[in-house]
Amino acid sequence: MKTKSRRALTLSTVCAMALSCLAFAEPTRAEAAFEKDAKQTVADMGLGWNLGNSLDSYSGTTIGGNRGSTSSETAWGNPATTKAMIDMVRDSGVKTVRVPVTWYEHMDPNTYKIDDVWMNRVEEVVNYVLEDDMYCILNVHHDTGENGWLKANSNNLQNKEAMFRSIWEQISENFADYGDKLVFEGFNEILDESSNQWWNPSSEACPISNELNQIFVDVVRNSGGNNARRNLICNTYCAGANNEITSQFVLPRDTVSNRLIVEAHVYQPFEFTHESYPEITTWTSSPLDMVLNNLNSTFVQRGIPVIVGEFGCANKNNMSEITSWSKYLVEKCTRYGMGCIWWDNGSQYKIYNRRTLKISQPELLNAMLEASGSAIPSTSQKVIAGDANGNGKLDENDAELIQDYVVRKISTISQNADIDLDGKVTIIDLVHLKQALANPDPVNDPANLCSNEDNWTSWTDTSNGGQGEMFYVDNGVSMQVNRGGKNEWDTQFFYEGITLEQGAKYQISFDYVSDKPQTTAFIVNQGHDDYLPYFSENLSWSTNVQHYKATFDYTSKTDNMCRVTFNLGGSSVNVPYKATVTNLSLIKLSGGSSSSSSSSSSSQNDPPVSTGTNLAADVSKYTSWANTEGGASASFKSLNNGLQISVNRAGSEEWYVQGIYPSVKFEKGATYDISFDYQADRNAKFGFKIQQNYEPYGQYFNESVYASSQKQHYSTKFTMTEPTDDNTACVFNCGAVDAPVNITITDLVITKSN
Repeated sequence: MKTKSRRALTLSTVCAMALSCLAFAEPTRAEAAFEKDAKQTVADMGLGWNLGNSLDSYSGTTIGGNRGSTSSETAWGNPATTKAMIDMVRDSGVKTVRVPVTWYEHMDPNTYKIDDVWMNRVEEVVNYVLEDDMYCILNVHHDTGENGWLKANSNNLQNKEAMFRSIWEQISENFADYGDKLVFEGFNEILDESSNQWWNPSSEACPISNELNQIFVDVVRNSGGNNARRNLICNTYCAGANNEITSQFVLPRDTVSNRLIVEAHVYQPFEFTHESYPEITTWTSSPLDMVLNNLNSTFVQRGIPVIVGEFGCANKNNMSEITSWSKYLVEKCTRYGMGCIWWDNGSQYKIYNRRTLKISQPELLNAMLEASGSAIPSTSQKVIAGDANGNGKLDENDAELIQDYVVRKISTISQNADIDLDGKVTIIDLVHLKQALANPDPVNDPANLCSNEDNWTSWTDTSNGGQGEMFYVDNGVSMQVNRGGKNEWDTQFFYEGITLEQGAKYQISFDYVSDKPQTTAFIVNQGHDDYLPYFSENLSWSTNVQHYKATFDYTSKTDNMCRVTFNLGGSSVNVPYKATVTNLSLIKLSGGSSSSSSSSSSSQNDPPVSTGTNLAADVSKYTSWANTEGGASASFKSLNNGLQISVNRAGSEEWYVQGIYPSVKFEKGATYDISFDYQADRNAKFGFKIQQNYEPYGQYFNESVYASSQKQHYSTKFTMTEPTDDNTACVFNCGAVDAPVNITITDLVITKSN
């Protein structure tokens, strides 16, 4: 195994080493080192793990834009990879690490040479894996994909083939002497040129993908050294596992037999696994069975080995479901002889905390290890001091067990009961446990939705100039902000994995301090899709520790993937500076998903919305309009609970831009409770009308609404005094505003109160 860059060793150094250590050196090109073919290698790989969102992260879209720097490794919120981090993965029972790498930012845009700084850093991480005697899969990652420069398109291939060849020529040359536990993967999820299709690729997408696989194999084999027999991995188009894609896959021609592995990625059922569907928290086996059975019949039964190079599920506070899904997937793949590699992005999909070097999801990891036939090391068990019954939390059952042991002299008890960590379980441990249960600290309080330190992570948009690094402190996190970027959110840390229930009231509190005065916002927001805010407020940071406390009512649809976000960037922040948040606590005070929605904190004295049938429950009915002849221009985005109106040019009249909820019946003499939530990314006044949904569009109700960056709740009562009209519309008039502006309307509720 080679542990230093070939370029770092001079000829004289090599000769001296050879003369002095000849009797002990193992030839790096020994035939015996490559005794396992592709099928045997897959069988030996065991459960694998992706080092995601690290070396594959990128700062922008410019070829060569980050030469001479390794800053992109931490651009997406993960810390720099360390040997200790990889040791933790090995010690947990994992046998394979996939190291995704994005190369284009680190290349000369004219010669395509990969800069030495980046190649050496990639090699360093590869060595971490190989020195721990694990398999290492090295690939070309976000050079493909939606923002990639390499596409499955004939014109793109003609223009970019030289660059693709050059990358693999350099990788092959640099790692030519490495042993058989280093495996190359040609490219990641390649997409077509025209529309980045995942499900319906263009007619040439799969054939071009096949051609790129052939180029990859040819380049590696022609590089010589150990690459002549190295096992190689070829992806299907978009790493798809469905028959429509796998049926078009062609295994490349090779100069050596049985050294090629096919890779596909499995995230089925997609709505269950993906973060864009926070409400889908359970799964059924049919979609998963379909793709796994297809991979087996298309490849494995024909003697072609397969790995599922990525599988994973975003945490929607449904870990028991994720565990059962993962166990089922790994068990089935193991029966078929397919390897499995979990996708870990350090955030919603993570199983390791890369900063604390702890396993954040031990139950999930253990279930997958068991399903793969691997042993479960003791290091993969998460130990909580005082947790006598081993259920992962401190509760009264623990107190009863400790009391039975120290008072009633029961013979045995788990050493987990030793809460004071003095090596023995005594009455003192019982006292400490009862104190902990009676007076939970704000961080470890079981009622606190922000009690798991593993849920902290960060984000910097380096393409917008943001730069910062998050690290843990006692009961919280700090971030060193070196550059703020253009926007507040270009540098941020956040606590994720929170479920907010419709109709519930919450209390949020934390302590905050900065080594320089700043003014930035904190937000309770979506952790998916448009990251819409549910509650926000500006913080005036100072060098003195301040305590923040507030309550808010959550009126939107129950969301299983929310965050508490601290924005620390923007062009106005005084950098460099360090911001610290500790003792974050978010506690549900009352209400919940079974309760009626209540008003927001800005309208706490308003009467509650009446129960009954919501006349505006079908958000798919929203329509929109902009009077382009009057100079207005706008775009409209449907949300799962409303509408977002992006006003580019407002025109001179309020009605020139409209979001419309049509076909509502209002009965003469009836009174209605009407409410909605609203927000804008800058201060804006818009109109809310109830009017005829036909000419002459006569109005029944009209009121101005003043929006700001803080989400607000609107409610009113309306009595219909005109004749019954079964074709009225609720209209949000957004013309004549100070554009550009984005106005969001969500959770429109209309109920008849008499």
